[in-house]
Amino acid sequence: MSSTRYNRQTFIYSAVPFLRARNFDGLDMDWEYPKGNDDKKNFVALLKELREAFEAEAQEVKKPRLLLTAAVPVGPDNIKGGYDVPAVASYLDFINVMAYDFHGKWERETGHNAPLYAPSSVYAPSSDSEWRKQLSVDNAASLWARLGAPKDKLIIGMPTYGRSFTLSNPANFKVNSPASGGGKAGEYTKESGFLAYYEICEMLKNGATYIWDDEMKVPYMVAGDQWVGFDDERSIRNKMQWLKTNGYGGAMVWTVDMDDFTGTVCGGDVKYPLIGAIREELKGVKRANNAKDVDWSKVAKTAILEVVTQPSAMKIDPSEVISKVKKLQIATTAPSTVIEKARPSQILCYMTSWSQKRPGLGKFTPDNIDYSLCTHVIYAFGTLKDNRLTIGEDDEAESYAKVVALKEKNPALKVLLAIGGWAFGSTPFKELTSNVFRMNQFVYEAIEFLREYKFDGLDVDWEYPRGAEDKSAYVSLLKELRTAFEGEAKTAGQPRLLLTAAVPASFEAIAAGYDVPEISKYLDFINVMTYDFHGQWERQVGHNSPLHPLESATSYQKKLTVDYSAREWVKQGAPKEKLMIGMPTYGRSFTLVDASKFDIGAPASGGGTPGKFTGEAGFMSYYEICEFLRIENTTLVWDNEQQVPFAYRGDQWMAWLKKKIRGIMVWSIDMDDFRGSADLVNIL
Repeated sequence: MSSTRYNRQTFIYSAVPFLRARNFDGLDMDWEYPKGNDDKKNFVALLKELREAFEAEAQEVKKPRLLLTAAVPVGPDNIKGGYDVPAVASYLDFINVMAYDFHGKWERETGHNAPLYAPSSVYAPSSDSEWRKQLSVDNAASLWARLGAPKDKLIIGMPTYGRSFTLSNPANFKVNSPASGGGKAGEYTKESGFLAYYEICEMLKNGATYIWDDEMKVPYMVAGDQWVGFDDERSIRNKMQWLKTNGYGGAMVWTVDMDDFTGTVCGGDVKYPLIGAIREELKGVKRANNAKDVDWSKVAKTAILEVVTQPSAMKIDPSEVISKVKKLQIATTAPSTVIEKARPSQILCYMTSWSQKRPGLGKFTPDNIDYSLCTHVIYAFGTLKDNRLTIGEDDEAESYAKVVALKEKNPALKVLLAIGGWAFGSTPFKELTSNVFRMNQFVYEAIEFLREYKFDGLDVDWEYPRGAEDKSAYVSLLKELRTAFEGEAKTAGQPRLLLTAAVPASFEAIAAGYDVPEISKYLDFINVMTYDFHGQWERQVGHNSPLHPLESATSYQKKLTVDYSAREWVKQGAPKEKLMIGMPTYGRSFTLVDASKFDIGAPASGGGTPGKFTGEAGFMSYYEICEFLRIENTTLVWDNEQQVPFAYRGDQWMAWLKKKIRGIMVWSIDMDDFRGSADLVNIL
């Protein structure tokens, strides 16, 4: 789950709604245990991304941030081998140190479950004493602090259970005495080598011998060949005093269900005697009726120990001591190397959703698409609702299905969904990317949406990012999309979703909003909108999409051409093979001030007469232009400098593009002569 950003983000953006839906206040990560450099880095990355998502989600939903904690080990090898402590600590609210299971049935001599301090060398085998001295609550907490964990974040684990052994010789019952294995399973917990505190209380009441170890500051008990190391109220209170003296953040209990939760077993008529002692010491909350601790040294049998030479203990591999259970191993693989191959010519054709609403013969539906004309069809546009990719209108799902169905006739065809556009504007993208949780939620839900409707990719048409913040946010959005697309493909075993973007032709817009080398890393195609260089917003006629400038043009005007724009994108760092040059299947029209002055730069009073089907002043589809050209007294002019035609009749002037270029994007297929020979796209 942690091995790739996609896997991490998929988990995170399912975890947050899961936690909120069930009214949890946070998430505790209990990875037992990261091991090696890859795991160490991946654990930090997982915590970092969780914390970032929790913070962003809190801002988004106006709720307190979800807490993030982790249960962590006590073994020196595990800590040093799997944890970048300062980095981990920076993202966690609490670090729950599992200060128990220092010894147990995996060893062949008795040892305490959770000694506050390690026993002296009198008890420990001489060959193993230095190692075993590290196995204590005090040493584990100190190690975490020394490695960079703030003490106030360290929450020290307190067990409400004990670890039991079966003695090899009941006469040898001190710490580190030989054992043949785990103790007998408890009546309720039913696990060899393990007893809940209430099961331990029953044994003490039934004749077990209680022994307090003043070096370790914990008790253990012996009953025949059964040996159990555990914590009672006395040892818990000692640990709380130690915790406060050393400035640690608090106590963590494993687990509430193994304390005497009924208050009927251990004595004193006290529910939760161990956890109650913790609360009393740390929070100052007294028990009901001023109930006293059970003094097991008075209730149970006791033994006085003599210091004797201990039998030789078996040599134990330290890794066996700490690694009591098989660690979770997450296999990581290096990202596959992508070898770029020379691409054949690409023809990316946009289809607009509103073309289906044009009147009469101008109406264009998915059924009108010639599936052999384009290598890619991009349906424009999907929409955002509550920052989620969604269907714009009720009947649009049917349109999606019809466009996607073209792949049945042409299996090589790719169909993408575009989001954004001029009418959509920049503000929704700004809002989407202003919060990392919001943005990533969009990314991962977009994948589900695209797969559900069988699209092959997403086209991002943000018009336009502007300024340093937008520039950075745009890169982040594309990076997250590409990372997620790659991860999803690998996980699902499907071809990766394509990622393309429509981008401006204006050198000013490029400079203001695009980190070209960065966005080029993440995009499959960069669709340069090399049209709308001139239009009705100006007061002199100019060509919609000139390939080259006029010789007489100003230095500024010479930059408003297809050729200059394409070269500018390359100059700024875009790979040529990714650049898809925009070809308009429409023209821009003007109303001339003086019908006798019709050359480029002639005065205009505004946009030309609206087309019969497109119905927009200053704008005509190619099939409307064809009709215009057939009208008597219309003059067609080829501009050899700009390498484009224009036409005029009376005071009406219009220009369009007719040029053969490799690697192009068409805006849009529904404005070509789709009922005739589809002249422009056929030429392309």
